[in-house]
Amino acid sequence: MNFLAKAPVHGSNKPMNILLTNDDGIDSLGVRSLIKALNPYGRLWLATPSSQRSATSHGITTRDTIPVEEVRIDGTERAWRIGGMPADCVKLALIELIPDPIHLVISGINEGANLGTDTLYSGTVAAAVEGAYMGVPSLAISLAQDRGPWDFRPAASICAHLVQHFQTGLFSIPPMSIINVNVPQGSLEEIKGFRATRLGVRRYTDYFHLHSEETGVRNYFLRGDIIPGDDSPGASDKAADIDVVAQGYVSFAPISVDRTAFHLLDNLHGLMEDIR
Repeated sequence: MNFLAKAPVHGSNKPMNILLTNDDGIDSLGVRSLIKALNPYGRLWLATPSSQRSATSHGITTRDTIPVEEVRIDGTERAWRIGGMPADCVKLALIELIPDPIHLVISGINEGANLGTDTLYSGTVAAAVEGAYMGVPSLAISLAQDRGPWDFRPAASICAHLVQHFQTGLFSIPPMSIINVNVPQGSLEEIKGFRATRLGVRRYTDYFHLHSEETGVRNYFLRGDIIPGDDSPGASDKAADIDVVAQGYVSFAPISVDRTAFHLLDNLHGLMEDIR
């Protein structure tokens, strides 16, 4: 596949409205790389948190006001810095801020991986899930490396290719689902290929570091290291995203908004019938 995407031929595709968001803030180089790469494919709207909101999961703001500041960002139709969570940004943008229908929500490019069970905590993934929940096809994209310097250009090119395929109908995202994309570190030429994957189980050597202690109050930092590999219970014939990215492949993992464990439904039928 050639991931050095070109602009669509004029007249062959309808222009799209694309909402960009993230959990790293409006100054993130990841989202700026997306703006540059996706500009040929439609009108870009940007709504991000006003500060770093990593690992905030799917929290929304319900008991406080949400400050919204419009800013000027080159390459976008309009852009907002929002004093809330990533899911707040998507909800506000789709309901209140953007006057036109949005065809695609893209969250990222995240500084670091969002693999396996880490997606439970991810603000990046939560923003995409909020888009799907509100009826808009959505994807999350992350650069799977531990620390900078960050080169988001390969991930942005891959995202542009996906958008091009989405625009022409060659790639679709089912309702109430997202595609979670993780791109390994390295150039496009160094990436080994692309794999559809399941979510793995990622574990850490978690511990709490005592940072300081005041009268009656201890202040802790959560610390820990990643335990390499997928720790899913039992064998599966589907490759885990954690392992695929570690081998140098791009992972495409579908995630459903519906978290029902359907395989357990039959076990629960009649469970409480003998209780009066």
